[in-house]
Amino acid sequence: MRQNPVYRKQVERIGKEEFLSFYLACEPEKWYSNKEMQVFPFPGRVQSLAGRYLIKKAISEFLEEKEHMQEIEIFNNDFGKPEVTLGEHIHQAMKRKGIKRVECSLSHSQHYITGMTLFCY
Repeated sequence: MRQNPVYRKQVERIGKEEFLSFYLACEPEKWYSNKEMQVFPFPGRVQSLAGRYLIKKAISEFLEEKEHMQEIEIFNNDFGKPEVTLGEHIHQAMKRKGIKRVECSLSHSQHYITGMTLFCY
């Protein structure tokens, strides 16, 4: 008998130039809350915005939820660790999938950004 996993890991990577093209073509207010756009202003915090985009994209794809991305907020705690806060629509989608919480990690170099998302059952 196969046992259910305790978590599912998803790793995403994007190039800085690729993210810039996406950001300039999209409507940022669909992906980011007002608070995120204030804390991580464009273009000064491109890597921070890109990392958050990767986490939100992973959550969106896993939950099959294309709306309400601005309900997913990612801010750093006092130690610099990114923490995910979810709005009601996303929280309900997580409950339907049996996900209890989401953890994430972000990293970047000069040209690439990586985001890892853990979906914890």
